[in-house]
Amino acid sequence: REVDFPVWSSAWSVTTSNCSPAWSRPAWPSGEPVTPPARVLVTGVNGFVGGHLVRELRAHDCEVVGAGLGTSDEERAQLLDGYHDHDLTESWPDAAGVTHVVHLAALSAVGPSFDAPQAYLTTNSAMVVNLGEHQLAAGVKPRTLIVSSGAVYDPDQSLPIAEEGALRLGSPYAVSKVLVEHLADYYNERGLDWVIARPFNHLGPGQGRGFLLPDLHAGIRSAQSGGGALEVGDLTTRRDYSDVRDVVRAYRLLLEADALRHRRYNVCSGQDASGEEMLTELRRHGVGAGVAVRVDRARLRPNDPRRIVGDYSRLAAETGWEPQISVEETVRDFLAEE
Repeated sequence: REVDFPVWSSAWSVTTSNCSPAWSRPAWPSGEPVTPPARVLVTGVNGFVGGHLVRELRAHDCEVVGAGLGTSDEERAQLLDGYHDHDLTESWPDAAGVTHVVHLAALSAVGPSFDAPQAYLTTNSAMVVNLGEHQLAAGVKPRTLIVSSGAVYDPDQSLPIAEEGALRLGSPYAVSKVLVEHLADYYNERGLDWVIARPFNHLGPGQGRGFLLPDLHAGIRSAQSGGGALEVGDLTTRRDYSDVRDVVRAYRLLLEADALRHRRYNVCSGQDASGEEMLTELRRHGVGAGVAVRVDRARLRPNDPRRIVGDYSRLAAETGWEPQISVEETVRDFLAEE
C-alpha cells in the first residue's frame, strides 16, 4: 500500500539501512542534507500483530500509515500518521510518500478455511494483486514485506525446517499463502522489491481467542466460574512459538536491510514447546492452579503432527535477528494485560 512517491529528479538516490533511510540529493542552499524518516504502510493494522508492529516501528522513528476495515482503537490511532478505512480486495488506497509496506491483512485461521476455501483463496490473493498492480501503475518500488506463514511447510520432514523445506497444501489457508507467495515472485519478476516472511506460531500480550495461550486462559476462567474442568485437545503436541514482539522486530529488520540475498525468510524461535508447558507456566503465575483438566476427544486431530520446529538461521545471518523473549516472559506479559 504504497503509493505516490513524491516525484524527484534523477539526482535523488535512496538507501534503506535503517528506519530513517539515508537520502542523498543536491544540498539545499543552507548546505544541510534532507533526511526524511521512513514512512511505512501497514495493512491489517487493527489486528493483534498490527498493533505490535506499529509500536515497533514508531519506537525506531518511522512514520506509520495504517490500512484496515473500520476504525482503529484510540490508542493505536494516536500512533498512526494516517489511516485508510479501505477494502483492499476491491482496490488499493492512495497513501502519499510511502517508502515501505508490510502486508499483514489476510484471512488467517487454518480451521475456518476448510469451511470457506474460495473466500480464503480469493480474499488473500486479491489484496496482493491490487497491491502489485498499484505499485506498477504508480511506478514505485518500496520495499514490501508480504507476510506468509510457516503453515505452508510439510511437517513430515527433517527438523528444524529451513526455507528450502518441502511444502504441503494441507488446508485452504496454506494453499492461499502459497498462492500469495507465487504472486510475490511474479511481481518481483516485474521489477518490484518484495520479500516474503514465513512466521511460525506467535503469542503475546493482547492476543485474542482462537490461539493456544488465550484459549487456555479463557478456558480456565470459564471452568473456575462454572465449577467445571478445563476442556482441552491434545496438549502434548509441540510447536515453535515466538513472542509477537520478536516477530515484529524481524519484520522491521527485513524492511531495513540494504540488500537481501533471498526472497523468503522464516521467523521462528528454533525451539518447541507443548500446550502442557504453556498450562504449567500459567499455573506458575497463579492461574488455574486448582482447575482439573479434561481432554475433549472432539478436539483431537488424529493427523496432527507431533512436533514442528523452524530454522531461522537465514534471517539471523542477513539481519542479525535473534529471538530475545522467552515463553515464560510471554506468558507473564500476556497475563499482565488481561
